[in-house]
Amino acid sequence: MWGKPPFYPGDNLAVEVRNLDAARTWYKGKLGLRDAPKGREDDSGRPFVDLQLDETLVTLIEAEPEGFDPGRRKLDPHPVFFTHNVQKAHAWMEERGISVGPVSSDSGGNQVFQFQDLDGNSIEVCKEP
Repeated sequence: MWGKPPFYPGDNLAVEVRNLDAARTWYKGKLGLRDAPKGREDDSGRPFVDLQLDETLVTLIEAEPEGFDPGRRKLDPHPVFFTHNVQKAHAWMEERGISVGPVSSDSGGNQVFQFQDLDGNSIEVCKEP
């Protein structure tokens, strides 16, 4: 019904989440990611799940309960998905009920917009140069 997502991550990316099961459901249902094959082990001791968009892994890592602070992430680097058509990606997400920010141009002239996941993580979508 929704077709293939019109965006892709530039490389592996990891996102810290409060509830791994809820976040997994959100990323699969809203963004169309799928479960990645098992086999990777994590040495942090924190629960995680790998999802996949094409061949790229998106790792959701469960936050330490006392350490989760979405506000601090506003200063941290954020994940970036790339797209060939920013307007199409924007409309695709809106149709899925994702609250997206307006399409704007950054200081380099790239067309971008942002959205937030279930835990308030800010994610940017950028038109590939």
